[in-house]
Amino acid sequence: MTLTRTSEPKRSIDKLIVEGRKPIVEGRKAWARKAIKGGESFIFPSMSPDFKRLDEEGVRNDVRRAIDQGLCSVLPAQVGLDRDTGRRFAEIVADEAAGRIGHVAFLHSGGWERVADTVVHSESIGCTHALIMVDATLPSQDEIYRQMLSVIDNTSMGIVLYAAPKASLRALDPTGVPLDAFDRLADHPNVVGIKLTQIIPSASALAVAERLADRLLIGPVHFELLLMLALKFPIQWSGQWALDTLQTPEQPFVTDFLDLVGAGKHAEALAQYWRFEPAASAFYNLQGPHLAAGGHPCLHIKYLQWLTGGNGGLIAADHENSHFPALDADTRKRCRAALAGVGLQLVDRPEEAFVVGNAAYDRGVRLKDLSATPQYLA
Repeated sequence: MTLTRTSEPKRSIDKLIVEGRKPIVEGRKAWARKAIKGGESFIFPSMSPDFKRLDEEGVRNDVRRAIDQGLCSVLPAQVGLDRDTGRRFAEIVADEAAGRIGHVAFLHSGGWERVADTVVHSESIGCTHALIMVDATLPSQDEIYRQMLSVIDNTSMGIVLYAAPKASLRALDPTGVPLDAFDRLADHPNVVGIKLTQIIPSASALAVAERLADRLLIGPVHFELLLMLALKFPIQWSGQWALDTLQTPEQPFVTDFLDLVGAGKHAEALAQYWRFEPAASAFYNLQGPHLAAGGHPCLHIKYLQWLTGGNGGLIAADHENSHFPALDADTRKRCRAALAGVGLQLVDRPEEAFVVGNAAYDRGVRLKDLSATPQYLA
């Protein structure tokens, strides 16, 4: 998934470095235990027919949907956007989310100089916490630690680490995750959690939890892994993925499931999971190959979100994901079947409303008005 890096004028960044930043917020870990509970989802851009501007109404609709679903936070995934549009996208999400739902920033791998502008902008619009990537090209865990620390030391946002095994890191740790570096970072007051990618092997996930669960929130994406880890470790959150596709505001299967897990009601949580497991498994089967290849099925996810009440709308061409299969009629049929099969009440609108987005469709925009149909096959 391509997430846009932004940049402030260099003067403002230099000023911050010269004057020094004192961003550490005491009690940030305690804040996270209260605020990061339940589910966090992605929000993808809604675009104008020429894909040059955001459809602000559509973006706001998706934030409201996340709030209505009872989620704790949203992460605006800046797929296919240039710098300025990506920044405006984050600002719209922040404005609609303010005081009602958390807003997660995305920080690319690299040291402070690479992400300073993103950090400054994210803080200025009220982002509550940030997911930070690892530079898997670094040759040692000490260098990984120092590079990430240069960012973490300079932000007031809570930081969520990302446990996504990389082949290049297996020489440093058999899990493919830089556990020694993460162990040191977990002591930092600003570091509050760690996301476990969907395709992390069970043994690696166990190793991560054993090392870090005493200090960090553990957020598995795969619910079956989550259920097993919850038998030994406190689990209250699953974050930054498309879990919102598995429920509607009226049928909050996932929100109820995570509430039960967080309350330690393991038998009830398992019973709740079986209510929507076929849909969850279908989603994991759809996304898994994309993750293994280094991307996400972004338009497929947006279609699933539309089926469960999202705005919909095609996404601007994204070169990083352009080699993945397009969203075709057969795939859309299977998506519908998977969600309807667990009893979810799906949107009753023409497919054309998905293509242009509900907000635009209601304003009279139609398929013929689009300048292109990236990654979509009628």
